[in-house]
Amino acid sequence: MVDKEMLTAIAELLDEKLEEKLEQKLEEKLEEKLDQKLDQKLDEKLDQKLQPVYDRLDRLESDMKYVRVVQLENHIIPRLNTIEACYVDTAKRYVERTEQIDAMCADIKVLQSVVLDHSQKLSRISV
Repeated sequence: MVDKEMLTAIAELLDEKLEEKLEQKLEEKLEEKLDQKLDQKLDEKLDQKLQPVYDRLDRLESDMKYVRVVQLENHIIPRLNTIEACYVDTAKRYVERTEQIDAMCADIKVLQSVVLDHSQKLSRISV
């Protein structure tokens, strides 16, 4: 009978240990599943809350493309090219005519002195 009692006691101990291990494993699995579900729910909620922000970003991105393509490439850049062409032409003419302008200034000074001299001579003659 002692053997039967010992076997029963051992069986009970094993049952307790097995039960503890099973409970521990079940708890771990349950926690893991709950964490996964919670993460999934949080992700869904976050995506749901952030969807308007994503929509606004998409609209903003398309608006920026419009500004970049339509405004810059079709309006601003051609106008800048026209302004640049006019400026470069004018600058070239000024550079090419610099010597002529200097010569004209010298001629004007000579003319002024000649006119002044002639005016003085004419006023002496007419008196």
